[in-house]
Amino acid sequence: MVVMIIDFLKNAKRLPVIDWNLTFFGAHEQAVTKTWAVPIEKHYAFECIYVLSGKETIIMHHMDFTLNSGDFFIVPPEFLHRVRAESDLKYFCYHFDIDDPRLKAQLIQGLDYYHPVGSAINKAITPHLLKLDALVQDSTFDFTTKMIIQIELSHILMHFYEASQNNATQGSSTQNEYARTIADYLKNDLTSQVLAYLKEGYTTDQTKPAVEAAIDHVGLSKGYGFRIFKETYGISPREYLSKLKVNEAKKLLLKPGYAILDISSALGYSGISNFSRQFKRWTNISPNEFRKQQLNK
Repeated sequence: MVVMIIDFLKNAKRLPVIDWNLTFFGAHEQAVTKTWAVPIEKHYAFECIYVLSGKETIIMHHMDFTLNSGDFFIVPPEFLHRVRAESDLKYFCYHFDIDDPRLKAQLIQGLDYYHPVGSAINKAITPHLLKLDALVQDSTFDFTTKMIIQIELSHILMHFYEASQNNATQGSSTQNEYARTIADYLKNDLTSQVLAYLKEGYTTDQTKPAVEAAIDHVGLSKGYGFRIFKETYGISPREYLSKLKVNEAKKLLLKPGYAILDISSALGYSGISNFSRQFKRWTNISPNEFRKQQLNK
């Protein structure tokens, strides 16, 4: 008997698989007096500040940026900065992060910080910022609200992407490509590790730590690989891997079918106590508490 194998999709046109997360860490609107000031700080995510009225000064890289009504400012991850009001001030602020290594590096390297009213990117994103700000007044954050946030944030991210492409410089492209390759390797390696355990029930056999393997993959020395990665992303490769793990842990904890012990093993921890301790260091709550909070929502 002859068995014919037919490829039913051989003429299909496809869209790519999307395997990255756009995370919105909330937003706030606040009115403050001219005595208001925030001490020096940094964040693991992008911080976006839009002045609704008044005047605000942001100090970063030993430079002072004065924002007036309608001006917009973006602080990349891990950038030390200070903020103070120069008059009675009303502002809107939100944080976001994205775990696509190439896009994140492009945004960090290619985006200008200060976008005064009337600039091209300011004109493009202001309508979306105002839509997000209007949601602050909403007391019920239902599914529709969350979808509006995703849509408006996606529009803003598209404008950021286009602006960062226009500002991309050739001088550090090789260094940035090395860093992005390391980041891609870490992300793909973790994804393969998690899928192997959850689908097949085994952990991948790694002869050396993931970060060292990633740097070896691009043929760099350990010291140089660490340095260019931190220059590109603002954090070390180990910190980047930790952020990938916490994002993956949060996604898996939202699925009640996965036991916390299995999630711990899938992420490469030797025991549930080590995983719980690290997760609490990331989020200030235990994995079990996080799962209860999210499922109760």
